[in-house]
Amino acid sequence: RLGRKGAEPMAGGNAMWRRSSSPLPPRRHGAARGMRAAVLGCAAVGSIVARAGGDPNSATFVQASPAPAPFLGCEGTAVISARTWEGLKAMVEPWADLTLEHTRIVRKLLWAITHNDALEEHVVDCGFGLAVILLVSLRAIDYDDGPFEARQAYRYLEGLLKRLEPYKEQAEVAGWGFNTTDLVIYPFLLGMDQQHTCYGSSLKIFIYPLHDKTRGVLHCQHGQWGLEALIPHWLRQGSCVTEDPGEADYFLVPWHTWCDRMVYRMNQTRREISKAYMDLMRRHEELLPHWSRNNGHDHIFIFSDQGLNFFPEWVDWIPHSMFMLTEALTPACGPQCFNPWKDVVLPGHTDYFRYRRMISFNRPSEERHLLFNFHGRYPGLCHLYKDNIVRGRIIEVFHGKPGVSVGGFTDDYFERMGLSHFCLVPMGTSSWTNHLYESFFAGCIPVILSDGFEVPFTDVIDWPSLSIKWPMHDVSMDLYKYLMSTPIEKIRRMKALVDAHACWFDYHQMLESDSGGACSPYLAIIKALERRRTMLKTTPGRFWGHKGR
Repeated sequence: RLGRKGAEPMAGGNAMWRRSSSPLPPRRHGAARGMRAAVLGCAAVGSIVARAGGDPNSATFVQASPAPAPFLGCEGTAVISARTWEGLKAMVEPWADLTLEHTRIVRKLLWAITHNDALEEHVVDCGFGLAVILLVSLRAIDYDDGPFEARQAYRYLEGLLKRLEPYKEQAEVAGWGFNTTDLVIYPFLLGMDQQHTCYGSSLKIFIYPLHDKTRGVLHCQHGQWGLEALIPHWLRQGSCVTEDPGEADYFLVPWHTWCDRMVYRMNQTRREISKAYMDLMRRHEELLPHWSRNNGHDHIFIFSDQGLNFFPEWVDWIPHSMFMLTEALTPACGPQCFNPWKDVVLPGHTDYFRYRRMISFNRPSEERHLLFNFHGRYPGLCHLYKDNIVRGRIIEVFHGKPGVSVGGFTDDYFERMGLSHFCLVPMGTSSWTNHLYESFFAGCIPVILSDGFEVPFTDVIDWPSLSIKWPMHDVSMDLYKYLMSTPIEKIRRMKALVDAHACWFDYHQMLESDSGGACSPYLAIIKALERRRTMLKTTPGRFWGHKGR
């Protein structure tokens, strides 16, 4: 999608993104040098700083290399030294998967440049380095300054990448060979896509504007918990969202809970998440003003990994509301946490950069020489899994067996998945695990080893036709023999179904159904809400006949 919006910012946009052809004014040089030193001091925890120290005046004496390619001189300016440019090469490969803390550090470099109206000067000096700064900074800009500012920065980056395109080969030789494939999802994440039709649904959903709980979609979509940000974000861009509560079928209460837990280090031992939820509910007349319309029956809460454990008081505050959650059997909560007539099981989110790598290693059955694999945490490797008997049995029974690859983490994990006919999917710290959904992207037939794992979207996916669910107590050579005896024709059929149904777990909507029909987790969610709409209990409210009510 890069290049479709044009290089220049929108009229009236923030002036700092407008291209300037004038160099840094001499009267600002002293301030800029001091700013550069301060920025680099703040970056002491980042990988830049290890290579970017030195005298802040050193850029003045850097000699130009003989006839450098355009945008690749990187000789340094009064703001960014040559050593800082060199240090930024450490960000070339992992730019899409850095922590918010590190993106904020790099964002300070961008601030120093824009504060001095020196974007064009730094494009000329080291355009590829500036592109890396922008790639890394976008997440921090979106989280701290908001999506409008992030869209302006993204549009500027689009124009810059067009200018750099003719020199990509020289840039790769010089160590600036960054991959911008991951940018394909940014227009959606920044709200730049056209409005969609919610797959033609007549549903109407009111989303509460809880801005302080829904910051930074670009950052908060990361990790298996990213669905807490992605689902409300997708709905906001659809025709099924309404600002009229009178016509709403549902009311969505959004909160990027797991993201906030990581960013603000919210500690459940101190009940910080519970306190935030209870504060929200105590103030429901102010923050959730339509709660009393139906006593919360038509309100939706999204909980990712063990979410209800972080709000055990839900049973007192929101027992009748609809839950969208990644597991039906939450530890220490039991069956009461999930009611199939109202609640919806969701697949976990797979980061786009992980997804595209797994897809690239998805090989046809004829090229797979491993029977099955499992690589991840197990007892002895991680204390959180010390009581995980099924993972321990996998290592104990199958390690060293022909055609099997099991063990801890390995750098070529995605390749091994792509070489395996089957992927073992044992329970994690709870009944569910994202290994299930990753197996689909690798084209690997899942063997579920978690008795309490309730799989999602059973109305659109015939799970027995494309997976195996094996009892946990029988992780033995019987499983090995069963898989070994599976006819290759059946393996091919199941593998084809796995590939065809992977789109149901693709939150970034890069896959399409082989049948040509619509297929995405959002469609499955819409279908689930449509079915439950007919079962919603409508009440006349707590009072009637009082003061004209």
